[in-house]
Amino acid sequence: MYSDKVSKYAQSVVSGEVPSCRYVKLACERHLSDMSRVGDDDFPYTFSEPSAERFFKFCTYLKHYKGEKSGKSFKLEPWQEFVFGSIYGWLDKSNNWRFHYVYLEVPRKNGKTTMAAAGAAFDCAMVEKTGAEVYCVATKEDQAKLLYNDCLAYIHQSEDLQEMFEVLQGRSTLYAKETSRTSFIKPLGADSKRHDGLNPVSVYADELHAWPKRELWDVMEDAFGARKQYHMIAITTAGHDKNGICFEERKHLAEILEGNIKSEDKFGVIYTVDKENQDNWSTEEVWRVSNPNLGVGKNVEYMQSQCQKVSQMPSKLNTFLNKQLNIWTDVAQAWLRSEDWLSGSRQFTDLDLLGKVCYAGIDLARVNDLSAVAYYFPAQDGLDKPHTFVDFFLPEENIDAKATKDRVPYRVWHREGHLNLTTGKTTDWDFIRHSVLKRNGQFAIQGVGYDRHFAGELVSSLEKEKVKMKPFGMGYMSMATPTSELERLCVASGLTHNNNPVLNWCANNVVVSQDAAGNLKPDKLKSEQKIDGIVALIIALGISISDNTESTNPYKQRGLRVI
Repeated sequence: MYSDKVSKYAQSVVSGEVPSCRYVKLACERHLSDMSRVGDDDFPYTFSEPSAERFFKFCTYLKHYKGEKSGKSFKLEPWQEFVFGSIYGWLDKSNNWRFHYVYLEVPRKNGKTTMAAAGAAFDCAMVEKTGAEVYCVATKEDQAKLLYNDCLAYIHQSEDLQEMFEVLQGRSTLYAKETSRTSFIKPLGADSKRHDGLNPVSVYADELHAWPKRELWDVMEDAFGARKQYHMIAITTAGHDKNGICFEERKHLAEILEGNIKSEDKFGVIYTVDKENQDNWSTEEVWRVSNPNLGVGKNVEYMQSQCQKVSQMPSKLNTFLNKQLNIWTDVAQAWLRSEDWLSGSRQFTDLDLLGKVCYAGIDLARVNDLSAVAYYFPAQDGLDKPHTFVDFFLPEENIDAKATKDRVPYRVWHREGHLNLTTGKTTDWDFIRHSVLKRNGQFAIQGVGYDRHFAGELVSSLEKEKVKMKPFGMGYMSMATPTSELERLCVASGLTHNNNPVLNWCANNVVVSQDAAGNLKPDKLKSEQKIDGIVALIIALGISISDNTESTNPYKQRGLRVI
């Protein structure tokens, strides 16, 4: 049994006293195994409790600068003592840091930034008398300044740290006093003007999962060449890109922890959920395994609210798994639940909607595939809920081969009136034009949305017939809002559709992609089958939202007043 704080945490994890995932257990087992090897001829490292405690002491000077703990002294939790006690406690025979590379992966709201800021400040002020260059790095300098600004905020909050550092106004550099400005903390991005002449003692790479390339990482790694004591620390949440540098570093650490490869100068911990427990993502027990700060810096109530949002909007599950449980997920994700979509099915025909206000969306096949024109009717007199139906079109030539390939009964759908088969082997623009004109005579169509980069011939012919055609973008900016609104309507049983099996099939096929801001849109490339009907409906819904936004704009209604 060991009595130091680092080993105590490791022992509590290995014994099962602290519930943990496999990678945390392996990291703790590695520490305890290494402790037993200290003094062996083939193990040139030792664990220095005073070195670890020196860092812990420094952290007592830090004070929180935001939230309900603002102004209060920072207290390291046992898991943080394990991580940073390992970084600063393990030394080689020359009393230099053993671990030159560190990979820490932990979900959001678990104090990553605080830990990185504490490490950066310590490295700059306490490690060497002069020349301790510390860099906060990211792909863009503005992003790198986020971590730097946290360092700055902690220094402003602490009188003790203010005695250690000086800040020059207008320059993004923190200098350690009494070092002739040779020791400093500085943000650095891939877009920064200079990367030459660097001589870092430490580098902190924040949110490595967002790095699309590894060039800056390699530049910083090469800059360590003249030093015997240095470390490069990546602190990140899980991401999506399994071909990027972050997942590459993660895999390397996992191989070390599993014992498949040997690398004595790399340390790391991954707080996540083991695969066999991921189906229990909604339980507090699983939350605690992946969130070591739950109940301290991260509230259980917050997790409950995030979990509730997933139950209401299933497309948020990937984001929850990724950011709150630290599980690597694909950007693309399954979207509408079948039961939510089918809960809105009702029997009605186009005759029930004669004269009603509606918006249309067109999603056309480029050559010989499925095309769709969706009609969306907002709630109005005679309609207690929004209604929708979709006209589908498919060239008849080679229809049986298409049915075999797509594994759906196209001919049956045609006989039952759910699908229009057109003559020839390519998309029949004229047939679709006549269909839209017929609907324009039946309903009060306020606008027909179409992909602004496609459908030129059909758009021109419909505009000549005085149909209100409106271009619509297919990127996140245009698609995100109506995509989320369609999901909300479906989950709340707030959209009525006519149970068209072709549209039901499209709804089941939709896979959505997510950008860095969490916006969603359908992804045709990752959806294994046709989704044209839903894409057309999203366009129609987007035109409706845009039209209603403009109609409520006071400048649209009364014009600009000049005073």
